[in-house]
Amino acid sequence: MAVLAQNGYGRSDKIEQGFNNNLIEGVILSPRDERRARLEEGIQQWRQQYGDKTILFDPQFYAATLRTPKDGYLNEYEYYGDNNGLSRTRFSQTKINCYVSQCLDYQKSIQRNLSYITAPNILFDSFSDSWSQIAINMMIESSEYHEKMSTDVPLLISVVFSETSLRDRVAMEEYLDALTELEVAGFYLIVNRTAKFLQPAMDTSAFANFLYFCHVLSLNDYKVIVGYSDWSGFMLEAVGVDFTACGWYQNLRQFSMDRFQPRDGSRRPRKRYSSYKLLYCPLLSPELQDMHEVGILNQVLSGSEYDGIIVNGPASGGRQWTNPVSCFAHWFSLAKLSEIVSLHQQSQDKLREAISIINNAISLYRQLELKGIVTDSSHIDDWKESINEFARIVNWKL
Repeated sequence: MAVLAQNGYGRSDKIEQGFNNNLIEGVILSPRDERRARLEEGIQQWRQQYGDKTILFDPQFYAATLRTPKDGYLNEYEYYGDNNGLSRTRFSQTKINCYVSQCLDYQKSIQRNLSYITAPNILFDSFSDSWSQIAINMMIESSEYHEKMSTDVPLLISVVFSETSLRDRVAMEEYLDALTELEVAGFYLIVNRTAKFLQPAMDTSAFANFLYFCHVLSLNDYKVIVGYSDWSGFMLEAVGVDFTACGWYQNLRQFSMDRFQPRDGSRRPRKRYSSYKLLYCPLLSPELQDMHEVGILNQVLSGSEYDGIIVNGPASGGRQWTNPVSCFAHWFSLAKLSEIVSLHQQSQDKLREAISIINNAISLYRQLELKGIVTDSSHIDDWKESINEFARIVNWKL
């Protein structure tokens, strides 16, 4: 299992329950959503209670380049609060040294409870724009500063880039050449998605290139952790990613900088069920209820302890299908996919297993159609196309 909780607003006891029920392997902390004292207390308690679980701190420094960000509690952290609202002119080498040292020094103060120290960085939209060069400068400074620190906690470099940047493979490969020169333990990757709402699949070429990006880093013996991965985690793991992450709300499953922008209140989302067999979250009503009524529900259920709530009728069990239960059932499905892929040792075999998972989902969607139940499965075809394109890039036969 290689699933981390992407922490955010509304944590409650979800992390503890995830650990206790063996649903997650660790957590990525969000200072935007936690008062500093509570976050540090949580880190300490998890380390004491759960031993070797993976605990990361995402500095979320990328929000500092927004003019009026909705940045929550980030201002309680000196490395951010002293440096927000940054334009390109605020990234001289002296300034970069300051941003990096403040952020790494803060993490050093809590290092005994962290699995890694995570470098701060900014978002860029193209591997060849000026922001991408600023990002490289911050990575180099982080590597050099960490080397001088008196700490045994290894360093992860944050790389935060737009989905659209991944369409340019030539520029991406040149950027990869620069990354693989860094003497660090690994990378924490975040892709800023173009879709405003949760969309399982990226642009097919972009996702194929992202698989390649992760694969190259893995081949160079870096630890690779991908945030906000949701259903794509099992495919990323197949190409060499060590951990993927997913939270409980939409903005913790798919990353968008809109999360840091002021917005109007939204309606409570309709309840959904996470089926690893479908690689999708159908609505409890009407979608899952319809599957129950035509006698195909058991073929869709993931097999977790939470299925008992809806096995006799999703509609009647809806009241008990709370947000925490939905979160736990989702983590269960992601962990199940990770478990299936990780049964194999070789990357090509893992990717073949990922294709098998996708083909099984396609077959199940066809069975649903024969029963008169039609749901959107376009993301499945997109994933398959991306995997085949990745295989062509690396010259693998699947």
